[in-house]
Amino acid sequence: MNVVQRVMGHQQASTTLNRYTHAPADYDERVREALDAAADNLLTFGPDEVPKGNEEPPDATPLPADT
Repeated sequence: MNVVQRVMGHQQASTTLNRYTHAPADYDERVREALDAAADNLLTFGPDEVPKGNEEPPDATPLPADT
């Protein structure tokens, strides 16, 4: 934070925070979707099968639910 403050020439950290830390209107929904997708991948695939980046998910049978 202090580095950005100095680079931008702001005397107060609050100026930098107020200017650069706003969230878009749909931010909450985007975070929920990202977390849901990550959780779904972890629950659907084994630890070595979780797709990364733009990879297509492997053909895999979902893991059984704990009973």
